[in-house]
Amino acid sequence: MKARILFFTAILPLLALAQPLLSAAAPATEKSAAPQLSAEQKLAQYRHDQINLLALRADAPSLLAAALLATPDAADKTRPGALQTPALLERAQKFGADSALVWWVTAALECKGKPKDCPTSDTLQKLEQLDPSNGAVWILSMWRAQQSGDDVTARAALTSAAQTKHYDDYFGAIILTIYSGEAILPMSSELLNATGQDASVDGFRLITAAGIAAGLVKPENTAMTNACKSTDNADAAWVTDCISVARTMADSGSLFTRQIGLDLLESLSPSGQAHADAVAQSRLHQWKMLQISQLGGRLANDSRVTRIYVGALRQSSSESAAVDAVLRSQGVALAPPADWQPDASAGTPDSR
Repeated sequence: MKARILFFTAILPLLALAQPLLSAAAPATEKSAAPQLSAEQKLAQYRHDQINLLALRADAPSLLAAALLATPDAADKTRPGALQTPALLERAQKFGADSALVWWVTAALECKGKPKDCPTSDTLQKLEQLDPSNGAVWILSMWRAQQSGDDVTARAALTSAAQTKHYDDYFGAIILTIYSGEAILPMSSELLNATGQDASVDGFRLITAAGIAAGLVKPENTAMTNACKSTDNADAAWVTDCISVARTMADSGSLFTRQIGLDLLESLSPSGQAHADAVAQSRLHQWKMLQISQLGGRLANDSRVTRIYVGALRQSSSESAAVDAVLRSQGVALAPPADWQPDASAGTPDSR
């Protein structure tokens, strides 16, 4: 089994930097003996101010960014209901009724805690109408059917996914939505210094966006793994459908999803040219992940590198394309030396 490749290898080691901003810090009170706000409280207030400003907008991207930025406030009773995720998401749905991204995020939030009836049938219906050529949508439908024990619907969803030409879990688009929304309020040098982290303003915004995006559940990964990890007793059509979906996953823009697809391809084709091709593709993928992980510091503290990454996301919404753009800009080879092999000691990636 191959080395663990995390879906956002470059940023994940730095996600701890964002925790003060993502935490729902208790607000300062008049009774407090210390009138000075702590760094955590300052950052929480800054995030709340961003949400407050975004909530004044009447467009889906702004409201979706606000809803996602508000996710750490679920247990904060001091925040008005209109400024919490459920209300903000409902407004995003109103202004973005035809946005597949809005409904994908809706599905992810509905599946928080992995209830068996998620996503709702209405949310799935919207996604199937808006993005029917996206295999991830049908695998999400398969997840719901698996949880309810509906084998017939789950099998039909797998077939529908196998007939699509691409697989998009919107990870890059979610990062970009949050990152863009954060720009509604400038971050002062004083506030940036309060984080105590070696990051530029752009880098901190990216880290924050990545942290929130990474925190969204991805039940479709579990659904696909459950359906296709063991096909010993499956018929040929089942295996063929699993391979078809795994191929689109392996070509997707999300790094984590790519690795799951490649892992499945290797296990579904245990020998022959198909297996060799999957191994070679996985080797290339893991090389890029190693190289971008070594550039994680620059992504955080060099605004020029951050903007290269974000610029590539704006063009394609593809995390993979953004990684390639950063590697090229830093003069890093996109392919490994002939004698390089990935470290196989860390196991395989976990499904989120």
